[in-house]
Amino acid sequence: MELSDIRIDRRTVIKGGAWAVPVVASAIAVPAAQTSPAEPPTVTARPDTVNGFAALTVESTQSGRPIPAGVYIFTASSGLVPSADVFRVEPDLGVSVQPATAANAFATVTLLEGHVVSGFSAYILTTALPAGTDRSATLTVTLPTGSGATVALFEGVSVPSPSGLFGPDGSHWPARTPRPDDTFGSVVEVDASWPAIAQAIASAVSAHPAGKVKIAVRPGAFAVGRGAQSSDAGVLANVGATGRPWRVLVVPRDGWGTVTASGSLDTADSQGYAFVGIAGIALMGFDFTRQAVLLRNSTDVAIGWSTFGQLNITANATIDVSDIELVECVLPDQVNSETDRMAFRIANDFSISGVRMRGCYVAPAYKAGGSSSHCDTLQTSRSSGSGTHRDLSFEDTVFFQSSSQVLMFENTSSVTLSHVAVLGGLRGTDRYPLAAGRHVMTAENALHARTDDPVEGVVAIRSTLLGSITAWRFASVDDTTVSKSTSAPVASGAFTVDDDYADRTAPLGEDWYAANCPVPSPARLRVIWAGI
Repeated sequence: MELSDIRIDRRTVIKGGAWAVPVVASAIAVPAAQTSPAEPPTVTARPDTVNGFAALTVESTQSGRPIPAGVYIFTASSGLVPSADVFRVEPDLGVSVQPATAANAFATVTLLEGHVVSGFSAYILTTALPAGTDRSATLTVTLPTGSGATVALFEGVSVPSPSGLFGPDGSHWPARTPRPDDTFGSVVEVDASWPAIAQAIASAVSAHPAGKVKIAVRPGAFAVGRGAQSSDAGVLANVGATGRPWRVLVVPRDGWGTVTASGSLDTADSQGYAFVGIAGIALMGFDFTRQAVLLRNSTDVAIGWSTFGQLNITANATIDVSDIELVECVLPDQVNSETDRMAFRIANDFSISGVRMRGCYVAPAYKAGGSSSHCDTLQTSRSSGSGTHRDLSFEDTVFFQSSSQVLMFENTSSVTLSHVAVLGGLRGTDRYPLAAGRHVMTAENALHARTDDPVEGVVAIRSTLLGSITAWRFASVDDTTVSKSTSAPVASGAFTVDDDYADRTAPLGEDWYAANCPVPSPARLRVIWAGI
């Protein structure tokens, strides 16, 4: 074959620019101007190598800017403690660094307001560890924003690397959450019963206030719940605790697909699952594909490596919702529905902040033709009061357009889109065809808000935004593709327009989907989530 005979659709190979983890000698802290309110500081963490040791590098996503002030928490697995004899930070940040002590099993780096640090690296001197140290040990950082990263401390230990795909790949895991094969202070087996899980969590939190705890759920199906609407009582309610160094891990004993839901989306309003007032808990590895799940009035919660029919968050009583991680949450199937596929809802002066979606996949909801219902892929909304949505972060995630908008936000600010695909118009209908009698989208509302309530302080990095952008205002844009020119205000950087994506009625095609967001079939999920 002649080279000239080869034809490559550049839309298909967008993932070819996926980053590979670099190896550097150290990170450098440099003076940087303070970030203005219009450009909120953003921070990321990644595995690295420093002085020959596996490390975590924390750095600003805005060149020359300081990383956010706050506390950066470092924890180790397998019984290791990042104490003064083995924990190192480069460059030397002096008294900002506090290694673990007998009282606290974690190390911290505390940066005060007005600091000028744009990045640093932390690592464990593995050569100083005792013989017999568990070689599956890892180091994890939790950032002030709630996200984080993990690195394996020894060569030959596999912590999956990011694949460059949009959606799940097994490389994302929530911060401060032990993995199922870690060494635990307590492991409790229970049946697939919400009361049994609640009792196990309560007992474990009391008996092990600072230790690693695993609640292993035997194969089975949960009974139907009490409903997944914004006022429904929780199947898990008022359990867990804040301030723990490790979240309590609740996980199927035998892997994803072995613990499932009862009922269906048709009965979700009365039989779905609500988690209300929970804290310090990670629910990982459950199959809720046919049911709805609601997280309400909770803090410091991770949900991930799981499938859903619908997934919502509500803040409407008791406390604001904060510090939530949705990690490789997959809504794999299109649904014929008159409601939003996902929604973050606030009321009664309560707010939602610090939600992180990483490695997620959200298929569309299609309403009936002629229906007046509003049907978005992800909507943020406020029904009463003066609460807000803020500090929302989306990474390695794909959203397909539902009948109305893809992302429809209100009363929202400080949004980060980092390696996100938003597929507006009919671009996703090869994978998710419109059934007879369904509403046919004539617009391509990718990012939408009311003009009198714009989304402020948006950061877009390495993303693909296909469709119209209305009332979203960008603090910065870097390496981000759009399908047509946009008048959206951009304070720093610029979009790249790719005419190959211009036709809103043209599906992207299975080659594009396969290269960028493979179908999250049960067979594929069992492979990439084999670590559950």
